[in-house]
Amino acid sequence: MTVNKELALQDWAKENPFLTGRLLFDFLGGENGECSISPVISDKAVKTYIDGTAIKEYTFAFQALLAVSDAPDAINTDNMFMLRKWQDWLTEQERARNYPDFGEKCKFVKLENLSDMPSLAMRYENGVAKYQFYAKFTYIEEV
Repeated sequence: MTVNKELALQDWAKENPFLTGRLLFDFLGGENGECSISPVISDKAVKTYIDGTAIKEYTFAFQALLAVSDAPDAINTDNMFMLRKWQDWLTEQERARNYPDFGEKCKFVKLENLSDMPSLAMRYENGVAKYQFYAKFTYIEEV
């Protein structure tokens, strides 16, 4: 039976206690606090064995829309601090070996943050900005 890996990823990511709002899959509407988890490259086989077993990577982005400020206040630095908490949460999940349920044929090898800090991806006219960072699962999928 095929597993809906995207649903498993979204359900797993909803465990993050630092989310600033509801978490959607591959969608940000435009309002302050919205969160998304979006695949960048999913199920990329980096090595395939003769029996069909493959080492795969699933790269994704955590994204959030947060209010930004052009004043000398703490709003922008608080945004970065919050997203660093998200990255810390990912590190904790790796240490605890807490991964999404990709089915019994998938064995996770590791979860990696792909950057040392979140980045400001876009600023919108309504006073919010999209912040994001990337992460990657490496796993073995048997046939």
